[in-house]
Amino acid sequence: MGILEVTDVQRTFGGIVALDSVSLSITQGETTVIIGANGAGKTTLFNCITGYHTPDEGSVVFDGADITQTPDYKVARMGIRRTFQEVDVFDELTVAENISLGVFRSDPRELMEALDLMEINDKLGEELTLFERKRVALALAADGKLLLLDEVFSGLDPAEKPAMLDHLNILAEEKTLMLIEHDIETAFDLADNVIVLSQGRVLGQGTPEEVKNDEEVQEQYLGEMAL
Repeated sequence: MGILEVTDVQRTFGGIVALDSVSLSITQGETTVIIGANGAGKTTLFNCITGYHTPDEGSVVFDGADITQTPDYKVARMGIRRTFQEVDVFDELTVAENISLGVFRSDPRELMEALDLMEINDKLGEELTLFERKRVALALAADGKLLLLDEVFSGLDPAEKPAMLDHLNILAEEKTLMLIEHDIETAFDLADNVIVLSQGRVLGQGTPEEVKNDEEVQEQYLGEMAL
């Protein structure tokens, strides 16, 4: 049994099916990347896992506990932490203060040192670049056991992406990661496993090599992309 088991999860919004009987298993210590077109259900899946949305049907089990009906703040305290596409920090607080407020278990200074944030620990939130904000978000998420990271590379300059990749590799040494990512080349470089969503369903899943060679995935999503 994996650290996370999602079984037949269904979620609709006003008659629109966002997730249609989605099942997946996440192995502890591995990095799983979720890919798919806009509207495929990726963020809704994260919302159902983290308790922001309650599935209409199906179940979500984390570390052996059924969390399907658990509110988001309790899910976070159980060890599932998350970043969002839109990165918010407290603008009037320093980086160190932001991280100290959001950390439940870990030593804030150890997190900052591990993710190379000490150089900006005194900067106010309002002074941070997008890249720096995303680094702070990673530090806050790093307090958990299972980290759900939503498009951490989005909006970054090409020169910033290798540094972000280094931060993720540091986290992957001790944490289980799930990422939503549109940068396909980066996704396949990062992943132990890839899950492809299409119109709310799991279109394909497996190792990066298996997904690359999946004919249905190639036809419906990857197309002629050179991977």
